[in-house]
Amino acid sequence: MADSVHPAARILLWVGWAVAVEAAAPSVLPLLAVAAATAFLFAPTRTRLLKLLRRTRWLLVVLALAYAYTLPGVPAWPALGWASPSIEGLAAGGLRVVRLALLLAGLAVLLALTERTRLLYGLYGLSRPLAWLGLDRRAFVVRLGLTLDYVESAPASMRWLDALRAPLPDEAVPTAYPLVTERWHARDSAVILAGLLLLAIVLA
Repeated sequence: MADSVHPAARILLWVGWAVAVEAAAPSVLPLLAVAAATAFLFAPTRTRLLKLLRRTRWLLVVLALAYAYTLPGVPAWPALGWASPSIEGLAAGGLRVVRLALLLAGLAVLLALTERTRLLYGLYGLSRPLAWLGLDRRAFVVRLGLTLDYVESAPASMRWLDALRAPLPDEAVPTAYPLVTERWHARDSAVILAGLLLLAIVLA
């Protein structure tokens, strides 16, 4: 059943998940964490999440420190004086890190359960309204696909600045990037409606 869901519907479900994670009350976040944790019983999803967390670890650290030291409040360790973060900042920073981690968890599920070409086709379909503004959807999908291919194939030891400076080999630019057309079915609409219902329950 999961494999038959349209890729555009999967992307919309992740968008709904992101909205729920961002707008949910702090008391609801443990429930969302439990829901996300069930997906990590499977190795592909768990591997994806660990990779995403590893690549964003410094962002998470910077966010936590930025909140801890910029929000005013009661010093967590008064003996440190000005060098002490505030209790309110630590709480806000921890909450922000948890929300971002849950958002990455949903993204890990999407990436682990959706093939690259299907994901790109879903984005191609969802970008149709942008064509009215002059966006070339085909060029957008091809460039995005090439970028994802390059990121996946880049050596792990290469520094990000060196990766940007390194020229792309000629054979890395294909003449075509094929996508398989998929039809939208009634089950896809049912999945979206179910997701909207769950989102309304979470935000209520």
